[in-house]
Amino acid sequence: MKTKSILTALVLLFMVTCNAMASNLSEPKGEESLELNGPYTIIITGNGVIGRDGPAGYDTGVRFNKGQVLTCYGMDGSWYKVKYGNGVRWVSSSYAKPYTGKTATAQPVVTNYVVITGDRVIGRKSPAGADSGTRFYKGARLPYLGMQGSWYKVKYKGKILWVSDQYGYVE
Repeated sequence: MKTKSILTALVLLFMVTCNAMASNLSEPKGEESLELNGPYTIIITGNGVIGRDGPAGYDTGVRFNKGQVLTCYGMDGSWYKVKYGNGVRWVSSSYAKPYTGKTATAQPVVTNYVVITGDRVIGRKSPAGADSGTRFYKGARLPYLGMQGSWYKVKYKGKILWVSDQYGYVE
């Protein structure tokens, strides 16, 4: 009788495994399915938590703050796969936990940067406006706040300044 129970359990395990493998094979190649054990909600438990491009992947420049609530589409090991804009980021479970309360409206602190490609690039007070007296050097990374025409809106030392897109790019 014990042998029959063990055999039945193995057959069920085999069927579940085959079914899971078949569902993975049916996903279109090159596209990532976001329906992995979710969706559900998590809350960030640390400040400045890094949004990564994969489990234990590269820093994307996205930061999440304590109390921020995100939609999660599953886990890979100890990493939460969360919705971010039109894509996903990965957050370590060391800095987040499942959440069942009301949804918050917090947003990531910084999503992108303008990287300066010129030398002594003028920070202007408005798009194509007056010189602010501030100069930026090649490689400087400034928080990106938006764009108007061909001008990047950036933040520097508490000021809002404008930089021509001829002298930088958004990262």
